[in-house]
Amino acid sequence: MVVLAGLAATFACVAPPADGGDGAVAPIPVSGELLAAGRTAYRKYCIQCHGYSGRGDGASAAQLDPPPRDHTDAEVMDGIGDRTIAETVRHGGTGRGFPGMPAFPHVSDEEIAALVAYVRSLSRPGVTSIDLEGFR
Repeated sequence: MVVLAGLAATFACVAPPADGGDGAVAPIPVSGELLAAGRTAYRKYCIQCHGYSGRGDGASAAQLDPPPRDHTDAEVMDGIGDRTIAETVRHGGTGRGFPGMPAFPHVSDEEIAALVAYVRSLSRPGVTSIDLEGFR
């Protein structure tokens, strides 16, 4: 997809600054194409637990304690940063109190960015950008 190729360029162009800190990724604009890519990834990786609507009511949700997060709950989701969402997808939820959330280490940075944009849109329709600064 063109959107994911563009995101790949964004992540690939990030170089560590001369002061030795890690590279920063500028906020990523959220487009219709990015949301479509995120919806596709969400259906591939997330609906089993979070459900099609993102309310935490997927087919496997009843077996999980604690239950999967409701991505449509703006009050809860606004307290979780974009980078935290990305890191939870990459590394799983065990360290964040959600042992049922598996890690997806094989998912590319670009696909994770699309997932973060889509998850964000479930509680914040009209979201215009996501910020993954420091994510790796």
